[in-house]
This record gives sequence, structure tokens and C-alpha cells, in this order.
Amino acid sequence: MSSKNNFGPRRPASKPKNKKSASRLYTPEDLRSLYGLSPSVIERYFPEPFTRKYSRGGNGGSSPAWTSSQVTRALEHPKIRLAMDRVKQKQLQAAEQEEKIRQFLLGFDVEKLRQEAETLARRFVLHVGPTNSGKTYQALQALKQAHTGVYLGPLRLLALEMYETMNRDGVPCSLLTGEESVPCPGALHTASTIELADFGTRYDVAVIDEAQMIADPFRGDKWFRALYCLRADEIHVCLAPEARDLIIRMLESFGAPYTVMEHKRLAPLSYTGVFENLKDVQPGDALIVFSRKAVLAVSAELERAGKHASVIYGALPPVSRREEVRRFSEHETEVVVATDAIGMGISLPIRRVIFCETSKFDGKDRRPLRVGEIRQIAGRAGRFGIYDRGEVLTMTDPERVRDAMLRDEPRKNRLTLPFPEEALDSEYPLDRLMIEWNRLPKTEGFTRVDMSDAILLYSYIKPYAKKIDRKLLFRLITCPVDVKDESMILYWLKCCLRMTANQPLPEPVSGIGTLEECESRYKELDIRHQLLRQIGIEENRMDEKLELCDLINRFLKERKDEYLRRCRQCGRILPPTHPYGLCERCHAINPFGRTR
Repeated sequence: MSSKNNFGPRRPASKPKNKKSASRLYTPEDLRSLYGLSPSVIERYFPEPFTRKYSRGGNGGSSPAWTSSQVTRALEHPKIRLAMDRVKQKQLQAAEQEEKIRQFLLGFDVEKLRQEAETLARRFVLHVGPTNSGKTYQALQALKQAHTGVYLGPLRLLALEMYETMNRDGVPCSLLTGEESVPCPGALHTASTIELADFGTRYDVAVIDEAQMIADPFRGDKWFRALYCLRADEIHVCLAPEARDLIIRMLESFGAPYTVMEHKRLAPLSYTGVFENLKDVQPGDALIVFSRKAVLAVSAELERAGKHASVIYGALPPVSRREEVRRFSEHETEVVVATDAIGMGISLPIRRVIFCETSKFDGKDRRPLRVGEIRQIAGRAGRFGIYDRGEVLTMTDPERVRDAMLRDEPRKNRLTLPFPEEALDSEYPLDRLMIEWNRLPKTEGFTRVDMSDAILLYSYIKPYAKKIDRKLLFRLITCPVDVKDESMILYWLKCCLRMTANQPLPEPVSGIGTLEECESRYKELDIRHQLLRQIGIEENRMDEKLELCDLINRFLKERKDEYLRRCRQCGRILPPTHPYGLCERCHAINPFGRTR
């Protein structure tokens, strides 16, 4: 059989130097991936393999293998040709189904939502401005004056802040987040995370915060639904300037009247150069790094130098994060060390933002910060009413930070479409629907919400999926779970299986002996709460969560020296942002860090 045939042996990657080197070796894995042959077919119809020796990572090993000529002869066997024909037929059927699913999903567009939006009598007020421009404050004034109202924001911490602000100012307000539900007696207002928006209730005034996130590929669909479907006489939308035109086009598409209020930054912001040494930090500084480990290491180094620091990072529970914010705001600590978790909406009295790093790991690769990311974080400097101006400095890549401060954020140009839950009523497999949804091409003005996390969770629960109602299954796999942590996925899976079998959910498995264990246990309690809510059960474990948060804050206050970075060879303390696990001296002596 010719090597040009799709089922023939692959040509070598490069031209062989002699005949001896021209014979490629094929392992069973090669035969499975190239021709789709099952282990039983390979074992039954291929000649006896010889053993190929190999060395991997310094450890010798071996595997069965065949030469190109052996494979070519074996592929002529009638039984193998029949097996390959079956594989090809399955591939064609799969391709046909994929195309049908794609065309089916393309049938779900915004037209139905647009028609429904046209029937809702609403007027919009767009509050457009950069960070620290008072746009959310102005929107809240309208919310406070309304008889009924709702605040929708991207973070639990923001919803909590608005809940406290409304109640403090004499407007009874309830709190609703993925983590907790706190009803306030007599309240006609609610502060909520946007994922829990209620589209069945009519309000006098609604506030939708941080609406530039409508372009976010993972969460933007929540803002899309809110703007199309939320029922309120007056909707105040707070957004960054780069999303202004996109939101306006959206409102005009369904004929909603709107007014635009432009907000200017209240305190000037400027780039003021390179920051040389952590010893030079001053009260009111915020030092920015991009991992939990780096946050703890930098704060430990500051504490070692006699500077008290608050810490803020994504894995920190909201209540613990709020306590760290309080300590900084009330000057119990002098500085704050944070990830980009401070970039959105958290009110902190920051005078200077200092970038200790200018690159971050985004789940796939380590990449330089984008212009918008730098500007969003930098905008936290210069809290109006406390400081006359804000300053931005950096310890690395000053050209990137300076240029970002001088440039405008690129305009947002695509709305994020939600996954059509109506598709769950189709005959197509749920995983194929989500996979093909992710493969659909971007269209002008629109992208589609990324279903990668749900696809991953489905792969874990798939063996049991037939026993679970499909709509419930979809709600389970779209619950917020830290998919980068396999222990959280496995706990989520145990909870799902117990829940669908009408059995009590398992208790959290993490301990409380370390900071990491406390954070993991908090996440597990959160998973329980989210899943039980899917079947209408509100489990109140806030007392336990608050105890965990007390422990976490105690770890952060009293045991920071445990997080100092040390050379893994000699134990010498390393600079917090040192890129390697060895100090300079040990690297020069033993660059690979091997123990002798």
C-alpha cells in the first residue's frame, strides 16, 4: 500500500541519510493513533514484534515495535483492511454528526432575545469612566432613591460592599451570592452577584456594574443576559470607556432609549518610574505580583523588614479578603501585597501601585500583561478624598508599564453569547454540543462563552451521566469549581454522585492545620453549597466558614515567615520574585540542583 494513502505508514520527518535509517519503527500506540486499530486486532494480525530499547529520563526501558515494511505488509491483511474500513466509516459518521450539531447550534442566535428585549419598557443610563471616577457611586445614588432595586456585580466582595453600604445608609438590602443568602427584614433591594440575577422580578432601578466584562470569554454571557433580559424601569450600567460603543450598539439593536454620563477620573494618575528595592516601600503602597505563592513570599519579606502587610489573592475567601482590606484601610497594616484580584472594584486607600512582576500565567502559558490589565490595576492608585494623586511604578519592564499608561485600552468589539440551554432538549450528546459550541467560528460583533471548564467536569461525570436528568446535569457541570485543582474536581464529583443518588453529601475532606488546608476546606464547603442550591436546598454553614476565615487570617498575620522563599539547596532566603529555586551561589556550583 502506498505511503500516500491515508492509512499507509507516515513518511519520516526528514530525509534519511541512508537506507538503514529510512526504516521507521511503529509502536502499538502509533498503530492505534494512525489507523485506529484496537489492541486485539494488533495482537491477532500483526507479526511478532521485536523489542525496541529506549532511554527516558535516564531510566532504560523497552516497548514492542514493528518496521515500516512489517506494517505495510500487515496492512494488506483482509481482516486489518476491514477493521480500518470500519474505523473510517465511524470517522465519517462522526464528521457528519459534528456538522449537524454545528448547523443546529448556529440556529440559536440573538434574534429571539432581541425580540423579547424590544417588548420590555426600559431606559438605560450608561456611566462611562475609568477606575476611581465615581461612576458606581453615582449609580448607587439612583438605586437608593428607588422603591425597589437590585445591584448586580462581578464579585462576592463587591456585592457584600454594596449590601453594607445600602444598609448603612438606611436602605434595607438583602445579600445574594453563590456563597450565601442573607435576607434583610422588609428589604425591597438586593445586592447580588450577576450569576444569580433574577429575570422574573420587576424592579424600579437596577445597577449592572463592570459591564465591560460583557466581552469576557468565560463570564461575559452573564452581562449579555442581564442587559437583554433584566426587568427594570431604569437600568444604570457602569462600564469602562473601551466598552462604550459596544454597549451602545447592543442597546440600539433592540431599540432601548439610553443616556450617557461621562465620568472623569477624580484623582490624577501618572507613571513615576522604576522601584528599586522592597525596603523602600511606603505606607499606602500596593505591590502587585501574579501568584498566591509570590504574594505570600513578598509579604513575608516585608514583615521580616518590619513592614506590616495585608494580602489579597484569588484563593482567599471573601470574608478573609474583606478582613485584609479592613486592616489596610484602618492602617493596621502599612502596605498591601496583591494579585490582579484588586483590579476590579475593591475600594482600597492606595497611593502607589508598584508592579513587582509584569507577566502572569494565564492557565496555559506565562505571558506579558496586556495594556488593559496594566491600566485596570494601576487605576487603583490615588483614592479620591484620601490622596491628591496616584502613582504607578515598576520593578521590571518599565517601557511596557509606561507605554500602557500612555495608551488607551483597545476597544471591545464582541459581545459574548451565552450557551443556548434550549439545546439541552435536543437528541445530541451533551459533551458534543459543548465541544462543537467551542469550535464555532467567531462572527462579526459576537463571540461565544467558553465551555471548556464544563467540558472538563463532564468528562469526570460522563460514566454516570445517563442516570442524571440532563438539565440538572448541565447545572452541575456549570457550577463554579476550581478546575485547576483536581482534588476540588474529585470532591465535586463525589458530591454530585451522592446528590443524584439521594444520599447525604460527603463532608469536606481537607483539614485545618495549614493555610492551604483551610483555603481548600473553604472551597469544599462552597462546592457543597452551590450543588445543594441546584436542588433547592440552602445549607447554612456560614459559622464554620467564618471560623475557617478566622484561622486563615491568623495564619496570614502570625506565620508569614513560613512563606519566605528559600534556596532548595542551601536554605538561604531568596528575593520574593527570584525566578529560580536556587540561589546564585548554588546555581553556579550545581545548576541542576541535584543532591549528592
